[in-house]
Amino acid sequence: MMKTTYFVVIVAAAMLIALTGCAMADIPVNATPETKGITVTTNINAQGTVTASDSLTWQQSSDALNAPPLVPAGAWTGNASPEAGVWGDTMSVGEVQYTAGYTEQTLAVQGVTSYTKATAIDTANKIADKQNIAANKIVTFIAANEQGRMTSSEDILVDGAGALTTSGDKILCPFGNQASGFFPPFCNVVMSGSKVDVSLASVSTSASERFVAATADVPVVQAYSISLKGVTSSEGSADAIGSASAFMTAHLMDGRVLTTDDEDAFRGVKAEDISYSNSVSASGIIKAFSQAYTYQSGIRRV
Repeated sequence: MMKTTYFVVIVAAAMLIALTGCAMADIPVNATPETKGITVTTNINAQGTVTASDSLTWQQSSDALNAPPLVPAGAWTGNASPEAGVWGDTMSVGEVQYTAGYTEQTLAVQGVTSYTKATAIDTANKIADKQNIAANKIVTFIAANEQGRMTSSEDILVDGAGALTTSGDKILCPFGNQASGFFPPFCNVVMSGSKVDVSLASVSTSASERFVAATADVPVVQAYSISLKGVTSSEGSADAIGSASAFMTAHLMDGRVLTTDDEDAFRGVKAEDISYSNSVSASGIIKAFSQAYTYQSGIRRV
């Protein structure tokens, strides 16, 4: 089984970083029996002061939440206590736990502001073309005087960790099972976002994430993009004025499953450790600023 993790970074051209190995990758966590949905739609057109705040913290486990250490596959639940990983009559399937977060803070003062945003949160299992978290906004700001200013910051996080986990009960594709019957442990965290400080600009952003799915065939995904440009009105067109920046940071650790000396037990070891960071910024008179990040990790990418 091949594992592939990639980032896509777009500034003016495209850069692709592909990381491929025999180690596995993120395994999504399954949904709880009761699922939740939150949708928020905002539309503001105002002159004066506009504030907007959006914040989400979400933790979800396939076992008991916040009960470290993670429960590994093969841990005996009876009185016997052989080394974790030994096949037996009574064994756990292994725990996967995720922490996700999203924040946005916008403040516009002494100017004309148009603010439109749609936020959707859904805790149900998702297929490969759907998201658990999605936030899209468009903001236009024109300062009324020299003191007029709009600041806006936004970021999205996915932090996943999994112990040694059984694979036979998590893969829909019959050709995708690990020969050992286990997924290795993993611990991956990715955050991306942007900041703007402008007196004149039109800004659009999109943030999304998926990490809850019924099977491991569905990859974990985070995507973030920002586009900043000038403003066109009945009085003409003008370039954006101010500053803009965007970033992505990632620390990715994946493992392999090894056979122990007695050949009847398996253990997970760290086999991959990747640190990645990217940041871009522009200030002054800005004709165009765009940046897009995509993180996707799984036993099968789409």
